Amino acid sequence: MNKKSSGRKAIESYIKHEDMVDNAVKLGRANNLDVRPTEGNDPKGDVKVAQKDLNSFLTLLGDTIDKNKSKRSL
Repeated sequence: MNKKSSGRKAIESYIKHEDMVDNAVKLGRANNLDVRPTEGNDPKGDVKVAQKDLNSFLTLLGDTIDKNKSKRSL
């Protein structure tokens, strides 16, 4: 089996990252929160959340991560 090149590893990591951003935005929007991806190389991050929805979004993300951790433990 051939080892993956560093370029291929970087591309795969980037795709995983973009998938996580897309899923975070979808999760927020599915729960009626004002969430959207940032554009370009925004120094503030990859997801923009309205201040009024920030705490709800962070709680939702934490709960979702915890739920998925539990599923993997089984």
